[in-house]
Amino acid sequence: MTQNLFNRHAASVSVDGTEVPYFSAGSGQAGTPVLVMVHGSTGSTDSHYGYLFPMLSFRQRVVSVDLRPPAEGGELGLAQLVRQVGAVIDVVGGGQPVALMGYSLGAVVAAAVAAERPGDVRHLLLVAGWIRTDGHQQWRNGVWRQLRRSGSEALRNYMLFCAFSPGFVAARTPQELTAMANRIPLDGFVDQQMDLNSRIDITELVPRIRATTLVVGCTQDQMVPRGHSQQLFGAIADARYAEIDSG
Repeated sequence: MTQNLFNRHAASVSVDGTEVPYFSAGSGQAGTPVLVMVHGSTGSTDSHYGYLFPMLSFRQRVVSVDLRPPAEGGELGLAQLVRQVGAVIDVVGGGQPVALMGYSLGAVVAAAVAAERPGDVRHLLLVAGWIRTDGHQQWRNGVWRQLRRSGSEALRNYMLFCAFSPGFVAARTPQELTAMANRIPLDGFVDQQMDLNSRIDITELVPRIRATTLVVGCTQDQMVPRGHSQQLFGAIADARYAEIDSG
């Protein structure tokens, strides 16, 4: 395990022949579970939790997983990502149930982990998650695939346009938006994640979640409209619902 200037420790665990990195910071208090965080599509600990991770680590031990592609390539399955998060929980949980947070695709993964390993997840936080990919999402993903296959330089701009609210985009200069778009990764793992996003269906898993759950919808989200979060809220027995005014 290594440590950086920000007192964040880095380590990894081997899952299905792949080294899965995770980061930890903070110290646990008696009765406070470790918080395990799972990023969304195209993301990482730094890009999706760069602000939250250090803030939350002042209050409790925080661990964030950087998801990885299959070792042998090929199609990415939800089960592979569930095993990656589960392996990290096995290492950092100390035999105690954790609090598990997921954002976007990470929320789908977190929900599946909580359903399949109910004894390991005490609290669950799902931000911009969904149960089953619908026609609206399929259409958007189809446009993404067309732009990707054509090698269009507009793809990153399209991703940024879909990800952020109109107010956020309007408040930035063209130069700022271009710089943000240029930082969006495009590689084989992103392709695999986008393909997986088009196949999500955890309808049978969600009712099995027993963790105390907070579902958070984003009111201006074009990628996962808040109706998906409301469906999660309705399907989970011990759930609360909140909204953030954002994309």
